[in-house]
Amino acid sequence: MFLRLAVVLTVLAAAVPVGPSASAAPPVAADDFSLTVAPAAVTAVAGHPARATVDTATTGGAPQPVALRVTSLPAGVFATVTPATVTSGASATVSVQTSVSARAGTFTLVVEGVGAAVRHQAALRLVVRTPTTVRAAFYYPWFPEAWRQGGLDPYTNYRPGRGSYTVDATVVREQVADMRYGGITVGLASWFGQGTTTDRHWPALFRGARDTGFAWAPYYEPEGAGRPTPDQIAADLHHLRSTYGGDRSALAVLPGRGMVVFVYNAHDLTMADGCETVDRWVRARSLLQRLWGESIYLSLKVFSGYRHCANSVTVDAWHQYAPAHAEADFSGAPGGAYSVSPGFWKAGLPYGRSPFLARSLDRWRAGVARMTASGAFWQLVTTYNEWGEGTAVESSVGCRGVAPAGTLCDWSGGGRSDFVTVLHDHPPVVTSG
Repeated sequence: MFLRLAVVLTVLAAAVPVGPSASAAPPVAADDFSLTVAPAAVTAVAGHPARATVDTATTGGAPQPVALRVTSLPAGVFATVTPATVTSGASATVSVQTSVSARAGTFTLVVEGVGAAVRHQAALRLVVRTPTTVRAAFYYPWFPEAWRQGGLDPYTNYRPGRGSYTVDATVVREQVADMRYGGITVGLASWFGQGTTTDRHWPALFRGARDTGFAWAPYYEPEGAGRPTPDQIAADLHHLRSTYGGDRSALAVLPGRGMVVFVYNAHDLTMADGCETVDRWVRARSLLQRLWGESIYLSLKVFSGYRHCANSVTVDAWHQYAPAHAEADFSGAPGGAYSVSPGFWKAGLPYGRSPFLARSLDRWRAGVARMTASGAFWQLVTTYNEWGEGTAVESSVGCRGVAPAGTLCDWSGGGRSDFVTVLHDHPPVVTSG
């Protein structure tokens, strides 16, 4: 009886409120945050960037780390958030990079913030427009092999700012950033065929350009060394497309047109030779489509009478590669092109020995201005890094040997190429088409 009474009294005592401390404690607010994007819509011409700001705020509890990312990206569109993690209440920048491969249209990107226990999303509308101009540079993935040749090491009259570098992903990423600073959105990369040195270096180009919006297209060199058959051409192009293509790839594929292919048909010195080249490429294009369902956007090097070939109307574009000349205006040709060269001084030759083009920043500045105003679809730089012929706009810190007083040997600009800076100061007119 006593034990039962004690138990009852204990239970009753626990249930009786005792003073103020017996009141129910207020609920603790859960940690939460909000996420908004401004502006809510951005526009980019394919090949060029757009930016927005992500704002976060603490809406409950304590501030918390929020990891930010962008999803629902269409093909040819890449995005980063900087910084990638913020404390709620802070802001970050969304950098959207578009490639020339991006399709024109309106897309809804999703900006997502992930906290400790909650996540929130906000929409960012992206409008991509078709460019009326593409600035591209001829690029040579020949190194380190090409530094040593002709009894010279390095094989150039200059001293490259990066030294005798190897084409690897780290170097390429720096070079891509350099080219993009100059408004260059496509690299026309020398390619001599399957199993060649250039073929072995091509993967580094794509690793270095990953998620940057920069695109690579082949400069098809076998045509300059012989007359490849349509079957060989088609097989080569399929190899490039199947190896490097894809929605997240840096391969240049113009929407509705095909993989961009520039051809170095340098041996076409007569109209007869040139028209035969046109015919072979027309057959190769048909083979590529029939065998693999793949298409190309074709640019051939101009030759005498190129407009008068029976099949010339099937060629998408024409360009000139003649870097010993300061400018080449073919803006009136189909798929118009305008080329500018900073200079030409072949390795091992005395200064001024023909073919030769002295370097002049003033002439370069005027040439770039004319190129920009030309309205040509392809605005071409010859070249980014052909050091053997001395046509590079990549930074140099001096000349290797004796050069006349006043020779432009150092265009490093304190770390940035003066020639690239001129390109930056004269951006391409990229109004949408």
